[in-house]
Amino acid sequence: MKSMRILGPFPPPFGGVAIHCVRLLEALRTRGINVQGLSLGGLPVGLPNVSLFRPWHLLSRTPVHYHTDEGNFRWMLLLSRIWRILGTKYIVTAHSFRHRSEFENPSVLKNLRKAYERAEAIIAISDEAARDLQNELGVVHKRLKVIPSNLPLSRWESSGAIPTSVPEQWHASSARILANAGAVSSLAGKDLYGIDVLLEALKQIADPRIQLCIAIGGVRDQSQFERIVEAAKLDARVHLVNDLNGPLAPLVRESHIVVRPTRTEGGPSLTVTEAMELGRWTIASDAVTRPAGCRTFRSEDAADLARVIIGCVNEVAMGNMPAPTQPYSQVLTQLINLYQRLGFVSTIDTPADV
Repeated sequence: MKSMRILGPFPPPFGGVAIHCVRLLEALRTRGINVQGLSLGGLPVGLPNVSLFRPWHLLSRTPVHYHTDEGNFRWMLLLSRIWRILGTKYIVTAHSFRHRSEFENPSVLKNLRKAYERAEAIIAISDEAARDLQNELGVVHKRLKVIPSNLPLSRWESSGAIPTSVPEQWHASSARILANAGAVSSLAGKDLYGIDVLLEALKQIADPRIQLCIAIGGVRDQSQFERIVEAAKLDARVHLVNDLNGPLAPLVRESHIVVRPTRTEGGPSLTVTEAMELGRWTIASDAVTRPAGCRTFRSEDAADLARVIIGCVNEVAMGNMPAPTQPYSQVLTQLINLYQRLGFVSTIDTPADV
């Protein structure tokens, strides 16, 4: 039976791309596909079949499904050259492709376009990501597919524990709200994850039942993080967990409401569909397309966000919670069909141990 590899930033840290790689690896192996994970990030504790990437892994001609975004374009340039020399087939998934100043260099742009176009297929996780990829690189590829990254929760995530730093006030609340930032970052000088908008919205809600937990996986912009810390100090209902060293799912399961106030992102958001899968009230900005059932507010509009939060808090108070749903239930089937058409896998056997 043929085998393939997943190459990407496995956790830690716990961002959306990393969690997608975990879910994809586990789901494929459960379907009996011979797949191994190679991590450009950390090594997930308790998750088998993942190794840290080493240069000698490039000597193998086993097909690769590579997961990346605009921030890792140098890796894309290097890896594609080596794979071309060795004749290694690869698929690339772009989890986002926002503009960077380096893309204004014609040489970088030309070589990066070639790196993508040499792939057996390009996957964009949303229409927005596909549009950005084409606008930035001018990529023309007959196998450019839009397949969301929103796979169902993995057993590995579900077995995780809630961070001990989450205070008892949050656990005891009758209206537990959760928000997260994989890595506090800036977008045009503003908080990419929109935590500032959420905190401003909370100022407009006097309800003492509310307790907000903000889970932070890492910090890329220290000044943005410091602003969040200072703003959080002004409201005793707000609790920062800035040592998130495990999956978010256990916290999502404990919450009533999950808020995703991002100013932009590559796709519908794993956080959003994870909350919906676990039957939580789910709120997100309308900055990108969200799945049906997610309650949206006007991006960057704190007053509109406050309105939607109040509506969900009232639902919780009445004992109403949404039914669990999986908005993108066909993602795994779409990926497996693509692998089979391209010859990355040949047969699907009995479920493998994960």
